Formats: sequence, structure tokens, C-alpha cells
Amino acid sequence: MTKKIDRNESSIEKNSIRPHSIPIYQTSVYDYPDLESLDDFYEGRIPGAYLYSRNGLPNSTELGKKVAEYEKTDSGVVCSSGMGALLVAILSGLGKDDHVVASNDLYGGTLVLLKDELSRFGIRTTFADSADPENVRKSIERDTKLILVETISNPTMKICDIGKIAEICHESNAVLLVDNTFATPFVAKPAILGADIVMHSGTKYLGGHDDLTIGILCGKSKIMSRAAQFCTRSGVIAGPFDCWLATRSLSTWQVRVKQSSENAIKLANYLESRSGKVSKVYYPGLPSHPQHDLSKRVFNWGIYGGMLSFDLTGGLDSAGRFVKSLRTVTLTPSLGGVHTTISHPGKTSHRNLNEDQKRESGITDAMIRVSVGIETYDSVEAEFKTALDAA
Repeated sequence: MTKKIDRNESSIEKNSIRPHSIPIYQTSVYDYPDLESLDDFYEGRIPGAYLYSRNGLPNSTELGKKVAEYEKTDSGVVCSSGMGALLVAILSGLGKDDHVVASNDLYGGTLVLLKDELSRFGIRTTFADSADPENVRKSIERDTKLILVETISNPTMKICDIGKIAEICHESNAVLLVDNTFATPFVAKPAILGADIVMHSGTKYLGGHDDLTIGILCGKSKIMSRAAQFCTRSGVIAGPFDCWLATRSLSTWQVRVKQSSENAIKLANYLESRSGKVSKVYYPGLPSHPQHDLSKRVFNWGIYGGMLSFDLTGGLDSAGRFVKSLRTVTLTPSLGGVHTTISHPGKTSHRNLNEDQKRESGITDAMIRVSVGIETYDSVEAEFKTALDAA
């Protein structure tokens, strides 16, 4: 005799039937049956319970857990954007008169945040060329609480010796924060090399389809617990739909990064062969890259990522002609999507820096940054050939 299923007794859970994909929990708040259950929630006696979306929601929990697993860390915290995640990482651990040592060639938005915003609250920053760990060591002060670097710098493609910098950092009882957005865990795992916090703009490769905005922090449980608390208190939280989109994208991100990396090394070699049009190519997979040997130690499996930059020989005018000659490759001020795109750092990510700051960061008017997609490579090279000829 077939057992009748009682729909009023949570039969799905009783029969261990689960949705194959996590649903979108499109709710801002949860109902509680009585005052005692509220006490149970706040005092931690209901594992996995939720109250209000600013305190956490199932979709962000799932996303943070998955990315933390990829990065080989204890736990993850999801924020509203990459910059939101960076702000949470800094302000959850630092206060007035604390000191940061940061790479001098970080993403422009990060540089502006450190220089113009956090300085107003008494957080001081010294910028150093982190390509040489000794520059970082020399910049550390008695009040240094945080060292901030990128696995691959944006957009000059410098590589950090994360292991060595981690040693220097921990000798000074500081926390090492590594922005791993350009690399992704497929290319490098900073936590294994000694990083305390790993940050992602999940908008980029982890999301990978240019349809969401999200930031993710991964790290040791104690640090992430404080980051989660600050995220809740400050309201720098991500909504359920963006979290769901990002979790969906995690099922393909490794395949996408692998393909874009394979295309990128081919394009880098092609650009280097066009010496009459291109004065310099920035890509760690090239033997000509000054840190090529280091990248082979820092990166996984000889994969160098899908990002590269190059300088045209004719300055800003050449850059303008190059951009106008492209057809399917678009001028898009982001990265990490499935389609090949370009950006002009001087006009976008680093436009708020003055000329001296741009020069210090290695940004030129002739620089083009490329986010290499997963298209058939020959079509990408053909388009770049046409644009280079026009430039």
C-alpha cells in the first residue's frame, strides 16, 4: 500500500528531498512564533536560523561557504561589492591612528579610498612597491595593522611574493589582505601562501557574466566573525538575487578562467610580436615579464590568468584610434566576463589620480587593459590585428 504524504508535515524534509539548486530566498525578514524563539536566535541556540536580511540570508551564506572552500579558508563573508568588501575588511580591524602598508599600484578605486577617504578617519597609509618584499618591510611602522596587496596588480600585472610578504607581515603582528580578483583561486590561493584575508570582487571572474555586483571576503574564523559583525552593523550587505546569481556562476568559473587564460597567453604573444605598434606587453605568462619565474611559484599549474595590458607606441591618440577600430571587442570598464573587453585605465579606473600618481602606479596614456574572454581565439586576434593596424 502506498503511503499517503501529509503535505502539512514537512514531508520534503522528512524524505530528505532537496532542491538541486539553491532557491532564491527573496525575503527581507523571517517570522518567529514567540518571544522565547527570539531569545533562542539571538543567543545562538538555533543553528542556521535567520532573522533579517541585513543579519544574513541563506543565499549569502551559501556563496560565502563555497568561495571559502575554493580559497582553502575557514569561512567567507559576502558584501554588496568588491569595494564594500574592502571597506569591511579594513574598518572591521582598524581604527584611528592605525597604519596600513599598501601596494603603490593597486586598483585606482582602492588607492582613492585609502588616500582620500580613510585618511579622514585617521587611518594612515604608506604606499610601497610590493614587487620587492623588502620595500614592504621598510614601510612597516609600530602602528601597522594591515598590509594590502593584489596577487596580480591592476593594471600593470605585477606579481606579489605572497609567501615572503606574509612572513614579513606576521613578524610585525599585522594582517595580510590579498585581493585575488584578477587571479581567482584557479590561478593562485593566497591563504595557502600565508594570507589572512582573501578578497574578491565577485562581480568579475566568479560572477563572470557582467550581470551582478558583489564582494567576498574569506579568511580565518576569528577575523571573518568580526568582518560579518561589521558588515551587519554597517549594512554593506548583498541582496539574495545577486548572491544566487554568483552561486550559479561558481559551477562554471574554473572552466571559464581556464579558457580565458589559454586565450590570454596566445594574445600576449601576438601583441609582443607587433613591436612596431606595441611598445610593451604586461602579462606574467610571458618569459619577458620581470617576475615570470616568481609567477610560476605563486600560481597554480602554470596558469597565468585572463588579464593583460599593453602600451601602444603612439600615446593617447593611438589609444583612441585603437578603441574606435574595434567591432565586437567593447570598451567596458570592468573585467572577467565571457566576452573579450578592453578598458583604458587612465580614463577609467585611475582617472582620479594626478599625473604623478599615475606615473608612480605605472599608468600611461597609451595603456590598454584587456580582459580576455572565452571566444574562439582566432576571431579575437583578427580583431586586434585590424585595430592595431589602424592605431
